[in-house]
Amino acid sequence: PPPPPPPPPPGGGGAGRQHINPDTTLETEIPDQRDDGTPMTPQQIARNVGKLASIPAVYYQVDRMLDNPGRTSAEIGRVIGQDPALTARLLSVVNTAYYGFPSRIETLPMAITVLGTRTLRELLLTVTLTNSLRSLNTPQLDMDRYWEHCIYCGVVSKELARREGRIDGEQLFIAGLLHDVGKLAMYQAIPDSMARVRDVHTEKPRPIQQIEQDLLGFDHADVGGALLAFWRLPLLYQEAAAYHHRPADAHDYPDVANLVHVANLISPATETGNSCRWNSDTDMPPIDKAAEAQVQLTPALIAQLRLEADLQTLEMQETLFEGA
Repeated sequence: PPPPPPPPPPGGGGAGRQHINPDTTLETEIPDQRDDGTPMTPQQIARNVGKLASIPAVYYQVDRMLDNPGRTSAEIGRVIGQDPALTARLLSVVNTAYYGFPSRIETLPMAITVLGTRTLRELLLTVTLTNSLRSLNTPQLDMDRYWEHCIYCGVVSKELARREGRIDGEQLFIAGLLHDVGKLAMYQAIPDSMARVRDVHTEKPRPIQQIEQDLLGFDHADVGGALLAFWRLPLLYQEAAAYHHRPADAHDYPDVANLVHVANLISPATETGNSCRWNSDTDMPPIDKAAEAQVQLTPALIAQLRLEADLQTLEMQETLFEGA
C-alpha cells in the first residue's frame, strides 16, 4: 500500500469549500453505507479504493531517484527494467504520435535521455496509474468511453497549456487524464448510490455532479480530490480533480483547474448524464466565468483542439490499454 498521506495543505478552497484531503470528514450524513453500517464519505471512498488500486512502489522509487541529480539514466532504467511489462508499455507510449519523435525510441536509457526527467516522471505516472486503475472495471460504466473521455480531456488540457506558452504540458495532460477518477471510484465503492444517480438523471436530465450533490452531499470531484491526496500525488492534480466543475474554488492552482474545466467541456461525454450540458454542434459550452477570463474560447479554437485530440486519443488509448 502507498505510504501515509501528507498533512492537509494550508488555506481553504474558496467559496466556503475546504481543500480535499484524506483526513477531513464531511458533516453531511451519506445515505449509502459500508458493510459495517457506517456512513460513506469521500475520504472513506478514497481510502477503500486507494488501497484496492494502489500506485506501484516503482513509481515512488523512481520519483525519488529523479530528484537526485547524481542518478544516471542507466540506474533509473535498471529500476524500471525490473518490470518487463511496465518497460514495454512505457516504450510503446513514448513511440506514439502524442510524443512525435522522428525516430523510434528502442531502450529505456534512450527514452530517459530524450524525454528528460520531468516528462519521464509524468509518463511513468500515466502508465503505472492507468494500469492500476484497470482493476476498477465496473459494469455500470462504459470503460472504453470513460477512458476516451479522460485521455481526450488530457490531450486538450495539454494543447490549451501549450497555446498559453506553459512548460508544464505533461502535467496538464495528467491533470486532465485524472480529473474524473472520482467517478470511477464511486462506481466501485457505492454502486447502488450511483445507480440512483443515473435513475434520477434518466427521469429529469441535468448535470451528473448536481444530482450527486443532491443525493449524496458530495460529488465525484470531491472524491477524486480525496483519492489523489490519498495517493500523495501533487496538489496540482488534487485541485484539478476536486475543482474541475468549480474552478473558481481552487486555491493554489486555479489556472490549472480552469484549463481542465474547459477541456472537460470540450471532450466527449463519459455518459449520457453530461450530454445535456450543451449542443456541441451549434453552441458554445457553458464555461465558468473564471475559466472564461483565462481561456478565450471560440468555435475555431474548439475545432482545432478537437482535431488535435482526435488524432492522438485513439492511439494513446489503444497503447495504454493494450491487452486489457
